[in-house]
Amino acid sequence: MAEQSQNSPGLSAAEVLALIVANASTAYVANPSTPMTVANLIANFPPSVTYLNQYARVSDLYGSVDDIMRCRWDGTNYRWVPQRDSFAGTSAATGGTVNVLPLVTPPVIRMTATLIGNVQYSAQTANAYIGQRFSIVNNAVISLFTATITGLIGSNLTVLGGGTQTIVYGPTGWYAAN
Repeated sequence: MAEQSQNSPGLSAAEVLALIVANASTAYVANPSTPMTVANLIANFPPSVTYLNQYARVSDLYGSVDDIMRCRWDGTNYRWVPQRDSFAGTSAATGGTVNVLPLVTPPVIRMTATLIGNVQYSAQTANAYIGQRFSIVNNAVISLFTATITGLIGSNLTVLGGGTQTIVYGPTGWYAAN
């Protein structure tokens, strides 16, 4: 599956919104002209059968993206799922722990700093949905320190210098995709 960056061609949030609004049977949990935060959406409209197949416009998907989310049933739970999940971001962590938060952290994370200590990217499960992916791209040169993805079913993953590791969320948690 090819990844798109934020700047690649595709439908804008406004174009997606116009297509959804054009469909008379589409229901929104709030005014589609006024985006809300992801936290507000989840707190005030918790994913449930009540909101199944309804849409919401959020202002801060992956930290700052204005986009559309839909309430879906994934076979196990109801979840708010982004309609586009092809955004990329960066991590300037030089060591320590970085929490990888569904709906907050971009799905592709490019490491931009030289490690001065080991760094752990800790995959969190709150608000994760089946099929969600995270990729950690390590552009750093080989050093004495390592980047590791933790919080997985099975063993942790080491992200080697110049390498990429991808994880996927399944019905029982995060696992290695490659």
